[in-house]
Amino acid sequence: MISVIIVEDDPIFRDMLLDMLPKAAIKTNLLETCATIRQAKEAIEKQQPQLVLLDVELPDGKGMDLLNHYDEAGTFETIFITSHDKYAIDAIKKNAADYIVKPVKQDELNQALLKVKKRLEIYSILLKVEELTTYVDKLKQQNLQENKIMINTNEGAIFVKVGDIIKLESESNYTILYLEDNKKIIASKTLSIFEEMLEPLNFLRVHRSFVINLTKIRNIENESGNYLAKMSDNSKVEISRRKKKEFFEKIAYHA
Repeated sequence: MISVIIVEDDPIFRDMLLDMLPKAAIKTNLLETCATIRQAKEAIEKQQPQLVLLDVELPDGKGMDLLNHYDEAGTFETIFITSHDKYAIDAIKKNAADYIVKPVKQDELNQALLKVKKRLEIYSILLKVEELTTYVDKLKQQNLQENKIMINTNEGAIFVKVGDIIKLESESNYTILYLEDNKKIIASKTLSIFEEMLEPLNFLRVHRSFVINLTKIRNIENESGNYLAKMSDNSKVEISRRKKKEFFEKIAYHA
């Protein structure tokens, strides 16, 4: 059963959703309905829903403003419901589970809820260490990390084996590389440059400040709905809300 908050200011469409949810193929538990972004923030903090059915245009702002507020720390999935399809690209960028144009049809709601259910199942599966280990082992078998890359530092250029990198952290216009054996290198390039270079090699930017080596994940922890990747050096890196879907799908679907 998926716990849900509805954020919709139009009473007609709100009542339609209230009528459709109990009839949906996927079972839901409605926690609260809200008509404004302010009410939605209060409800999300209090109820910690798994899913927010979110209208795009609200009296005190846009639904996108709500997602921007929870860009890094929010834990819920989102289905956009709107009269306008011009926000579809923004919805995709925010990793929304689905995007439905009003008037909502029962089969469209069913399909959207199914997508959310599948996402939640993936998150649950990969919290199990033995399951995660299977996926990580498949990534390792791809042998994409044998090559070396050149790192420019203040002391000059050095070569580092890709497979020795555990994670990378942004530090202003520099990047800190954390390597095996507790070694660290400060590189004179931004994290975005390393992100572009390393993502094809089973690395992923999981947070504004971090890129991690997916083959170095020891386990995934869920702390009050926030997901953390525990790395081979026992450090923990938070997986931001906007990167959660991409992170879990990259491991589960592409391993």
